[in-house]
Amino acid sequence: MSAQSDAHSLAELQRDFQRHVMHGHDRIVDAVDGSAAVPATLRLSIYSEAYRLRLTDALASTLPRLQQLLGEEQFAAVASEYIELCPSSHPSIRWFGDQLPALLTKLFPDQPWLAGLAAWEWAIAAAFDGADAQAVGIEALAAVAPEQWPSLTFQFHPTVQVLAMHTNAPLLFKALSADEPPPEPVALEQPQSWLIWREQLKTQYRSLSPDESAALAVMRGGGSFEMLCDVLCNWHDAEAVPAQAAGLLKRWVVEQMIVGVS
Repeated sequence: MSAQSDAHSLAELQRDFQRHVMHGHDRIVDAVDGSAAVPATLRLSIYSEAYRLRLTDALASTLPRLQQLLGEEQFAAVASEYIELCPSSHPSIRWFGDQLPALLTKLFPDQPWLAGLAAWEWAIAAAFDGADAQAVGIEALAAVAPEQWPSLTFQFHPTVQVLAMHTNAPLLFKALSADEPPPEPVALEQPQSWLIWREQLKTQYRSLSPDESAALAVMRGGGSFEMLCDVLCNWHDAEAVPAQAAGLLKRWVVEQMIVGVS
């Protein structure tokens, strides 16, 4: 057999092995040596089972509070279905699980807090693993000349996220993380905005008032300080807006969310 045909056979064997592990295709069975004690199907099942267990462990590592809320047995059942429907496609196992909230919405339409908790934990993990950037100090604002303020824009830390939560999933997460009895899961009549970011090595989160949520949307979208003031006029009297805007900027700087001023 030529070297080229040998390489082709190896590549085909590797593809058949992957199909078996991921989808149960049995074409490879005849190519695997077996014995009466350990048949080929058993040898292959060891790899297939190990593959699924590793992915289930990865999901549990990223979404430990969801596993707590569901229980290990039901979490494993959900993970098994997710593995079948959404095979891992990223080189890093860390990013396996991004579509789980959508699956939970379909599996548990009457328990929306499960999908909400999965989305929340995914965002928390993404903030922890996100890119780093050097936050600016309060002196960066003090150095701005008065005539420059209207056109001033700000760059935010890459881990900053705003989530509109339709359930009390953040409170479930907080209680479960503290080993406290979780509150009764509920769906909210109106979505509540939450802010997630990483401050140095610590992941932070807090709820947002409607005016701050709108302000962040404008500023993270490249809006200027003048645009920030305009949007705040929807909640505050015009004479109070400059102080409100300055107070928000100061808070974002102190919380190390701003990494650039231009």
